[in-house]
Amino acid sequence: MTTNFTKPLLLLGVIYSFLSVRYANAQTQHLPLVTIPQSQHQVMHSAYAKADYEIDIHLPDGYETSKTPYPVLFVVDGANDFAPTLEYLGLLMAEYHITEPIVVAIGDGGRIGTPGNRRNQDFTPSAITGIPKSGGAGAFLPFIEKELLPYISANYKADASNRTLYGYSMGGLFATYVLFQKPQLFKNILIGSPALAYDNGKIFDYEKAYAASHKDLPVHVFIEVGELETPEMIEPNKRMVQQLKNRNYPNLDMHSIIQNKVTHLTGKPTTMLKALAWAYTKPHVVD
Repeated sequence: MTTNFTKPLLLLGVIYSFLSVRYANAQTQHLPLVTIPQSQHQVMHSAYAKADYEIDIHLPDGYETSKTPYPVLFVVDGANDFAPTLEYLGLLMAEYHITEPIVVAIGDGGRIGTPGNRRNQDFTPSAITGIPKSGGAGAFLPFIEKELLPYISANYKADASNRTLYGYSMGGLFATYVLFQKPQLFKNILIGSPALAYDNGKIFDYEKAYAASHKDLPVHVFIEVGELETPEMIEPNKRMVQQLKNRNYPNLDMHSIIQNKVTHLTGKPTTMLKALAWAYTKPHVVD
């Protein structure tokens, strides 16, 4: 059955498609490529997800000579969010002198809205008729856990005890799924405007199942939604925050915000900045 969430999701897809077409048209002009300093690009094949993923990795200043392992920030929707991540980390380094993390941006078949993008498949925990090939989170998560994380640990100066995951919208749904499936993989899980109404709120079944078999959720969680978003986005977010509070997990460190005067799209930039500030500044500078 197609849920009420499908219509706003398809609308976002149309908007993203328009932006991506403009980007693609610019590419056809054969302009010289721009590279980001201290960054690497590679393709990883996943035996679990049976797909190729483009991975962009940015190394901190002084990485080559440092003998200290670095925190690692994993960002889904990497084709869209790699460059903004570096910009916002730069702002936080300039103002708050945070330790620069290694950034690992996971590309998912192209920019949002382009043919071949797999986010509606890889980020969704269950299949619904309104979204073809949905329900692939159960394969995408093993790719991250059993292939990507070990690769980063083996080949980079990565601090395995200080990993952060960031996702927005459908990526936020996936980050919430990780929260209830493999929270031990990350120190921080940053959830921006998650699509919790997906499949009639199926993610709440995962929350309930986790609570039934665990007495603690020892992870730092940031979760956000915009004040001007639709009720299908706002109400499930409030419900999830309240349920987590009611669990009284002794070692759950959760920060939830409702951003004033932003929609799902206009809130995206400030959400990333606020989430990263909350994760990497000590004491936290986000209220």
